[in-house]
Amino acid sequence: MRVDEELDAAVAARNELGGGYDAAVVRSLVERLEAQTRSNRRSELVTLTIALFSIGLGVVFALVAERLGDLGGTIATIVAWAAIVAVNVAHARRR
Repeated sequence: MRVDEELDAAVAARNELGGGYDAAVVRSLVERLEAQTRSNRRSELVTLTIALFSIGLGVVFALVAERLGDLGGTIATIVAWAAIVAVNVAHARRR
């Protein structure tokens, strides 16, 4: 759920349950928001790792492809970058 949906749900629960449950409603809201934040941080870390690995892998492929000659190096570089792009696009769509 988005933050505004979480807040709406908490307000609705508070209205339904009454003021005696304020602490429980707020505690539940905070727990859900903290869980969502942890999940977002993990996702951002995975994205950063994939991005840095992609850059490093691209540099290594470019250096190795230099030894394959002009045509072979060009083809190997294009294939390598296409694979890197495919991995990044697949990750972006999954998010």
